[in-house]
Amino acid sequence: INGQSQHEKRKIFDEQAAKQDIKKDYYSNDEKQQHNLLTASKSNHWDSSKSAVLGLATGYPRYVYEGFVGSLRATGFSGHIILAIAKNAPDDVVSYLKEQNVTMKHVERAEKCTYDGAIGEKGVPIDMNESHEWNCPKDYPDYKITWSRFLYYRDWLNDCPSCTDGVILTDVRDAFFQRDPFVTAVERNQVHPLMVFQESPETDTEHWLTDWPVSACRKHKLGKKPMLCSGSVMGSREGILDYIDVMEEEFKYWIQRENCRIDNRGDDQSIHNYLYYTDRFKNAVSIPHRHGPIHVVGYQAARIFENATKEAKDAGVGIGQIFIKDDNNWREWLPRKYGLIDTNTGLIVSEDGTPSAQVHQYDRFGPLISKWENEMKKQGWPYNKEKKGTTNKETQE
Repeated sequence: INGQSQHEKRKIFDEQAAKQDIKKDYYSNDEKQQHNLLTASKSNHWDSSKSAVLGLATGYPRYVYEGFVGSLRATGFSGHIILAIAKNAPDDVVSYLKEQNVTMKHVERAEKCTYDGAIGEKGVPIDMNESHEWNCPKDYPDYKITWSRFLYYRDWLNDCPSCTDGVILTDVRDAFFQRDPFVTAVERNQVHPLMVFQESPETDTEHWLTDWPVSACRKHKLGKKPMLCSGSVMGSREGILDYIDVMEEEFKYWIQRENCRIDNRGDDQSIHNYLYYTDRFKNAVSIPHRHGPIHVVGYQAARIFENATKEAKDAGVGIGQIFIKDDNNWREWLPRKYGLIDTNTGLIVSEDGTPSAQVHQYDRFGPLISKWENEMKKQGWPYNKEKKGTTNKETQE
């Protein structure tokens, strides 16, 4: 599979899909026309059971997977979960993931990283083979791991012909689910070939994470535009495969130029924003903050944690007790003034008051969310399935 061209892989998928009666008569000599037809065929619906969530999740203890996988399965999601875990993962991790019907992949570290010479402090190149912070995978030694994960996602999708509908590429450690994201996308009429998600309006692309790398490499100023998160991307199978192809093309550009080899593990987000705002992605839709199936909460969470830390210090109490005064009110783990949670359940909500399907970067809340998170895991995420006939707004009232 890995030795085949992308065109050959997609042709194989077309043939397999045709046998399953997923598509009919879409293959033609004009690949662009084929792409448009396939996109149109999935323009208004995704079958969650044929959708997939992919992530790189190596080296984590079981409780991290219980948060990510456990919360997703608790929504009723029965589709594919494909995760890379450590080859020597503990038995309790492997057994748990098997119980949850997770497809496990292994990513091994390269003996020699051929992506070398990233520029560190004072312009001094970093020896990436000696660095504890940087590494490259065995299958893609020319790419640092933060880039190569996208190439693995493509491999895994091509190995999964039954992953025909929606796809999410996501971080794992700092994310959990509250609703089936594919059902939510359909309900919100947000079934697009590619969706990128805006972070808080309080941050933008003048932030150093995007401004510095893009300016250094591409001599381009993005200006003041909504910051897009590269850690959670959603779309159709074909839309996501197209997205990865464009990302890989840009990775190769950065690899070949010394001024682009930057000591920044987050520069996949720099590239993600650059490509969107220079119209390189096909059929991409930018989803406003708190208005889609994925809610990137990090920036606001960090500010809340900073303020709570100061309040706790002034009050002479621990940070874990600043909002939760006793064990009985653990569901109201944030003050109502923030408007971020349903105080009856503790679920983090979108702008319209409904539970956000995926919450990303929740770790920025620090210990503020710990009690609620631990209760959710202990109870099996009991609020992740919406009760028939009851809306979140009604429960608030």
